[in-house]
Amino acid sequence: MLGGTFCVRAGLDLLPAERRGTWAERLDEAEAHPPRHFANNGWVVHALQAAWSAITHTTVPESSPAEGGFPAQHLQLALEAAVRAGTVTDTVAAIAGALLGARWGSSAVPLEWQRAVTGWPGLKGADLIRLSLLTARGGGDDTAGRPSTSQMPPSHPGFALPHSHDRGDWAS
Repeated sequence: MLGGTFCVRAGLDLLPAERRGTWAERLDEAEAHPPRHFANNGWVVHALQAAWSAITHTTVPESSPAEGGFPAQHLQLALEAAVRAGTVTDTVAAIAGALLGARWGSSAVPLEWQRAVTGWPGLKGADLIRLSLLTARGGGDDTAGRPSTSQMPPSHPGFALPHSHDRGDWAS
């Protein structure tokens, strides 16, 4: 994701020159067909194509807050399209979700979906986020104690408000 837009073709330059054309054609095919066209999506190439197809064939909503429209709703709509493709939907949705999450961020994930996320043993979504951040940081918190702190430190430089629906969570 570069500049807040999808840019999967930028990665083609990282492939050996003799393989770039094949992958460009595969992306072209994904953009030309609906997600259900890639029925053999248990094969990782078709899964990628189905995911990219779901993303590119789903319209990004206009920003119209008064009508409840936000571009980040694209994440939910495109993931639903990925699942509707059928067959190995978990793989297709995982690929689409990774790309959509990188584009729109975790705040685009509907709150009801976030609340439904659980992990072993009895962990909730916030616990899994904390563990993933600790893993990415080699097991340690940052200088403000994140992600292990239970509250936003008073010296937090940004604008933050208590989340209106989830006590203990902050929106910034």
